[in-house]
Amino acid sequence: SSDPELTRRAARVALFAGEPALALKAARAWAAAEPTSQDARKAAARLALRQGQAAVLQHQASALIDSYPQSPAEGFRTLADTLAGEPEQADLALDTLSSLVQAHAGVAEAHYALGLLALRYERYDAADKAVARALAIRPGWADAALLRAGILVRRGEVEAARSLVAGLEGSRVERAEYLLSFARLLLDADQTRLAADIFEQVLSLQPDNADARYGLGLLALSLEQRERARTAFATLYEQGKRRDDAAFYLGNIAMANEHYRQARRWYGRVVRGSHAFDAKVLAARARYKSGDLAGARSDMAALRQAQPELADRLYLAEGEMLFDAGQHEQALKLYNRALDDSPYDDDLLYARSLAYEKLGRIDAAEADLQAIIERQPDDARALNALGYMLTNHSQRYQQALDYIHQAFEAEPEDPAIIDSLGWIHYRLGNLQQAREHLERAYSLFPDPEVAAHFGEVLWQLGKQEQARRIWQEALAEDPDNLMIRDTMQRLTQ
Repeated sequence: SSDPELTRRAARVALFAGEPALALKAARAWAAAEPTSQDARKAAARLALRQGQAAVLQHQASALIDSYPQSPAEGFRTLADTLAGEPEQADLALDTLSSLVQAHAGVAEAHYALGLLALRYERYDAADKAVARALAIRPGWADAALLRAGILVRRGEVEAARSLVAGLEGSRVERAEYLLSFARLLLDADQTRLAADIFEQVLSLQPDNADARYGLGLLALSLEQRERARTAFATLYEQGKRRDDAAFYLGNIAMANEHYRQARRWYGRVVRGSHAFDAKVLAARARYKSGDLAGARSDMAALRQAQPELADRLYLAEGEMLFDAGQHEQALKLYNRALDDSPYDDDLLYARSLAYEKLGRIDAAEADLQAIIERQPDDARALNALGYMLTNHSQRYQQALDYIHQAFEAEPEDPAIIDSLGWIHYRLGNLQQAREHLERAYSLFPDPEVAAHFGEVLWQLGKQEQARRIWQEALAEDPDNLMIRDTMQRLTQ
């Protein structure tokens, strides 16, 4: 067929069906039927790249450039984006773009696009050479200089990159944009602290730059600099920019500082946007934390009535409040009601299993976890919970170890699973293995429960002083933690 719509749909169906060869065939037919369609050329080029079809890729990539007759620079940038993200075909992608750049050797943007693609594939030498050619054609080009800064950042030469960006000339607005681009480069390289400082520099040049202030607030939160984040979001709110986002994060900061009434006020100001629903749920939680559990439950019931399609999520949130308040029987009743409507919801089943465990109904808790595992045999959360529960409430240690091992194979970096692995080895009498796992879990996540386990193993190994130090560190963060205190009392009497 020469019908562009039919061939486009055929390509889409083939992709959904997991038939890449058919998808490429259909995409090529689409491009032939609609030769000026940039979407068709991009789809055909991308599929050809994935399948290593060099000749097809070369043709489609060239046609994509030609589809931008008034702006080859935009064509090269689009092609670089199209050829990115396929690490197994990095050489083919770079070779294809390089050959097209040679045919447009006098176009600075072509060399820039090659440098951008090389950077994305971490070919820093190739990227540097391409940027050098772009700057030779167009000296002082800020975009190319920023790309070079990105290369330097990826090589770990952060100060050199910073000096390069600082030396770029332009108006205050232009320099603010350069710094904003540099901050994004730093974020891509996980240089969060320096990125936050660069956002501050942007704001010194352009105090009303909402993107910079919002980015600064988010970064400060990630760095646990709450006051810095609060100042950023409060200023953003006062300036009348991104007010819903700012109010949401100001509510989160107030919650973290245990200022629950203030948190409710901020959440109440979130009226639209992606945070609107979460703000209502968190406002109910803030009401609970301020001492009004009944009011919080009433809020949750009203939310379920207003948004029944989100009832399962709301039941879970209400259940968490009841669990936190120690009302495990009420939580169980709530989960039972929710599961009457959604009997196969794994999150609800998991939550109910925890309630059953707290109430001493271990057989029922095990049944819920087994139901999840029957449907999802690789569910690491359920496997770990079942193994940990059997460790603490039965003598079926080998079975518990099997479940925890399966969870560990699925999520080898999860500190909760590593903690369970250490704890089951302790119960099996393998003290050295227990210590290794628990020491790693504690280094990843110094949670009081992990500290209690780690300290107990150290105590049994005769390292009482080290055990006491671990427990005291945990108590400094959570002075009322019963698990730590019970462990200390049981072992030190």
